[in-house]
Amino acid sequence: MKRIASLLLVLSLAVAPGASRKVSLKLKAGNKKTDTEQTMQTDAGPAMKRGSFMVASQCEDCNNGYTIAQIAFSGFDKPGSSSMESFFITNHTDRTMSGVSLYIEYLTPDGRQLHKRYVKLDCNIPAGETRKCDIKSWDTQRSFHYELSPASRHSSPFTVRFDPVAFYLRF
Repeated sequence: MKRIASLLLVLSLAVAPGASRKVSLKLKAGNKKTDTEQTMQTDAGPAMKRGSFMVASQCEDCNNGYTIAQIAFSGFDKPGSSSMESFFITNHTDRTMSGVSLYIEYLTPDGRQLHKRYVKLDCNIPAGETRKCDIKSWDTQRSFHYELSPASRHSSPFTVRFDPVAFYLRF
């Protein structure tokens, strides 16, 4: 009996280190490069990138002469059958834009709110240029379509309103 107990003890000690190594190998460590490099298709949000500053108001004295009105949104599209939304962001500043945060409000054609969400996007928009942005749609059941986009069989129209909160410019 004593011999069986000691044999079990030896076996348990031999297995334990190997099992713990396997568990530790399955843990994923954060990779700084992939954690900070996000595309415009994310809602996770822009991290303050090294070498950039935030513009968050209409106060020209507060933001080195930049205002939130220097970015524009256009060309919204969301067909009834799509799970993605797209729109264009235009950078009317003299610096490269590295990120933007905004509210998108979804309204019925008569102005009643359907949904509102806060979106943070990393981007790389050179001065004076426009880039397309694709994001996952709020309409997960594909019941709605943007009023100027193709409708699906049973989708209802909506319109959008963009309310920019802040954007990031590189030095």
